[in-house]
Amino acid sequence: MAQTGNGRAKSVSKLPSIARQLIEKNRQRRAGEGNGGNFRGRLNKTVSYLQWKAACASLSDAIGYIHSELEHEQLYGLYRKIFPKEWKASRASFHRTGYNDCHTEREIEFIELVNEHYFPLCSWLDWSDFRFDHIPIESVNYDLCCDEFEWQHFRPCLQFAITAFLWRDTDALDENWTDMLASFDVRFEDLPQIERATPHFSVLECGRDNQKIQRFLHLIEFIFHDSGNPFIDTTYCQPLDLYEWSLENLEKLKTDYSGVKDYFASMDSLDEDIARDARSTFKELITIWNTGRLPAKEKQKKAADKTEYERGLLINILADDDRPFEAALSF
Repeated sequence: MAQTGNGRAKSVSKLPSIARQLIEKNRQRRAGEGNGGNFRGRLNKTVSYLQWKAACASLSDAIGYIHSELEHEQLYGLYRKIFPKEWKASRASFHRTGYNDCHTEREIEFIELVNEHYFPLCSWLDWSDFRFDHIPIESVNYDLCCDEFEWQHFRPCLQFAITAFLWRDTDALDENWTDMLASFDVRFEDLPQIERATPHFSVLECGRDNQKIQRFLHLIEFIFHDSGNPFIDTTYCQPLDLYEWSLENLEKLKTDYSGVKDYFASMDSLDEDIARDARSTFKELITIWNTGRLPAKEKQKKAADKTEYERGLLINILADDDRPFEAALSF
């Protein structure tokens, strides 16, 4: 039987005050809308309400729904703060569309902006089929632990460093070692023995200001995944720290990714030296590994260059001095 107006009023009067307030606000809103108003907006709210009702059949479902909505709002908040112009101009919807079951159009737009302007996100992950609670970054390094590689897969400085210092296959009978050296026209007998299991890190750190020591350290940190930079150190066996979606983490990872270029600049420099004189460059790398210092000849050359520079500087100073010399005093 349909409930009369008086019956409905009595039922409402028995509800808690907060419920009565919500009902009254809803009644006033409907009265204000009349027969017109924003039909599409009301339709979207109705659909959202029905989705909420369908998704919240139990308390645990309701908690899951609220958690999902908070995740959406977290990304929207970051989008507004980091890319305010793009947010204002965006026409992407706040709904999941097409084949994308996990992110709204607006979220996907934000993810693409992070990938373009901040740092690369994992390209092999399917954003349409899974929702990532944490920021999935893309490593710039090789997974030398789990993946299978041949030395030919790498750039010249990595071919040498991985074979000599990581795989440690440096016996005269080892084909990888001898074949790699032969590809650079270097013989096994041309190089000093590798005398240590690890380099002299304490000595090396004191010389990090030297460009050649710095690039050696970059090379070693790269192949051992020990740089402190998540874009270099991440592997399948050594997962990265989980970075939640926050402004602080996004800015930190942006700075970390910017630091990657220093490592590749060091490897570019080594590759150039290897192209000019592979044997001397390999000898230098082994000597630094064994002693933590540059080869003696390199030190002598640097000292001679410094002396020559200072001598030339003195000559230039004297040549620029046009003042006449005073006659020596005589008695």
